[in-house]
Amino acid sequence: MRYDILICGIGGQGVISLGTILKLAAIRDGIGVVGAERRGGAQREGVVTTNVRYYSRNLETHDAPISGLIPAGGAHLLIAMEPLEALRHIRYLNENTTIIVNNRPLIPVHVRIGEYQYPPLNEIYSRLTHVTSFVYAIDIDAISLNNFHSLRHVNTIALGLAFAAGNIPVSKKALLETIADQFHNSPESISAFEFGCHYLKNIS
Repeated sequence: MRYDILICGIGGQGVISLGTILKLAAIRDGIGVVGAERRGGAQREGVVTTNVRYYSRNLETHDAPISGLIPAGGAHLLIAMEPLEALRHIRYLNENTTIIVNNRPLIPVHVRIGEYQYPPLNEIYSRLTHVTSFVYAIDIDAISLNNFHSLRHVNTIALGLAFAAGNIPVSKKALLETIADQFHNSPESISAFEFGCHYLKNIS
């Protein structure tokens, strides 16, 4: 069994926390997991990524990844906290990749000062759907603000959406227990995760 999840976004969007939840939940379920992170640019509105790679611990199959980094075309699931970041990581997609993307642009500094233009959203999604048809573009910021009066739950809502849309091999029980352990406001975070699960089911 192999299942690779790539999470990408901008510093401060909870990308690293989301990856930690997914890794710790796998450990609870006895699933092998390795990963790698890119976090150096987080304090400068830079790109942050987390690779989460699940594998079976069956010694007979010897299918543990040799690297924590997902290869090009190897992502089963992409969780993008920002539309342009989804496009930046398009090389990791294949025709079966499921994409959860937060449909709320964060305009980079170079765009704000006029050096570059932010591409139209319809162009971004057109390029993504050219690779895979399993693209869910959802304004997760608005969901979090409207239902929880804060942006603190965007990443846990995204996790709920991803759990409902993909085939993440960890159990819902393990995810909920890990969320409860990792977040001081665990009741709200659990509600946000459940909201994401139900939201996607309602629009599918």
